[in-house]
Amino acid sequence: MIVRRLILWTTLVVLALVVVAACVLFARQGGFAPFRVPTGTGPPVANDATTLARGEYLVRLGDCAACHTTRGGVAFAGGHAFDTDYGTLYSSNLTPDREKGLGDWSADEFRHAMRYGVSRRGPLYPVFPYEHFARLTDADIDAIYAYLRALVPSANTPPANRLAFPANSRSALIVWRMLYYRPAAPMSATDRGQYLVEGIGHCAMCHSTRAAGDSVPSKGYLAGGILVGSGWYAPPLDADSLRRYSSSELADFLRTGTSPHGTVYGPMAEVVYSSLRALTAADAASMADYLKRIPPHAPPDMRLSARERFGGNSGDFGNNGAEIFKRACAECHGDNGEGKGGHYPALTNAVATRAPTPINAVRIVLYGAMPPTTPGNPRPYSMPPFAQQLSSAEIAAVVNYIRRNEPQASRVAASDVEAMAGIVLD
Repeated sequence: MIVRRLILWTTLVVLALVVVAACVLFARQGGFAPFRVPTGTGPPVANDATTLARGEYLVRLGDCAACHTTRGGVAFAGGHAFDTDYGTLYSSNLTPDREKGLGDWSADEFRHAMRYGVSRRGPLYPVFPYEHFARLTDADIDAIYAYLRALVPSANTPPANRLAFPANSRSALIVWRMLYYRPAAPMSATDRGQYLVEGIGHCAMCHSTRAAGDSVPSKGYLAGGILVGSGWYAPPLDADSLRRYSSSELADFLRTGTSPHGTVYGPMAEVVYSSLRALTAADAASMADYLKRIPPHAPPDMRLSARERFGGNSGDFGNNGAEIFKRACAECHGDNGEGKGGHYPALTNAVATRAPTPINAVRIVLYGAMPPTTPGNPRPYSMPPFAQQLSSAEIAAVVNYIRRNEPQASRVAASDVEAMAGIVLD
């Protein structure tokens, strides 16, 4: 009898603690406020030329079209696929179509979704960076809303999400929010650089080290990380990693995609082309100033070898990398990887050669790289692909050679190169 009572009381205490913990976590994600989605038409927002121009600029800086447009599809009509560990998500239609888009959304409902990540459909998946958009002022959110309302409506219906359990249930997102989401208040635009980087620019979505549940802990903020789905590596953004850039060089780099210290490629080339090249000179300078003021991060705990990430097998890492480099690379990049100023980037301190994972270097050697065409770099030089000129073993050898100063664990073998193959379009 005593044992049974002890078990009963222990069970009740544990259940009580679980309930209390759940209540605390629910309160920390905002309580019931995020789920009180505004209804009705609400007050109108201004749609004068100045407001629409402001909204267009912010939408461009947020690169909204890149995520809400399919290749060859109607701009902002949704359907762009996001591959995750839990399945595939498709972006929503942002045009003012009343049935398929935002046509019957009030400004209040739009503002609520941007601030809390909850809409009439329920919690939104965190692939939508509402934690960053919550930092925007009401005036900026209203300008974005006004611009989207002025678009040509499209009745495009994005595909249904294809997600595994429990991610296929929006109710499960409540648990995710309890564990990882904390409401953020709107920021003052006094520090314009911080406002753009942490708000509409949502730079941390790509440049952060992610933890459990694809969350971004404070220590991983802008500390560099692997892009979910594509596997590309985005470097850290802080005073240490950007030390080689002067503030003016970094500001120009954001707008042009090129600098004396390197050139953008892969996903970042798309960001510069579709978004950052529209930055005003003043905003680019503000962002550069803020990024160079971010304290250095501790080295990330993500020194991933290709075998650890892609499941390859150990094998021959090659010992003829120097010979292959001299034959295939030195003419453009220099005998010692010093590059040719204004034309071909140096390799000595490039992200691809210094990153904790070799994925960027392998993909660039395989498929080449093309910087974006921008007003500041109207005729960019490109790198040709070597997938049909070099074998997987040769690519592994030359990548190991240019990354020879990095940890042994980041070396690649032919099997790793083959595991990394496949052109990532999105």
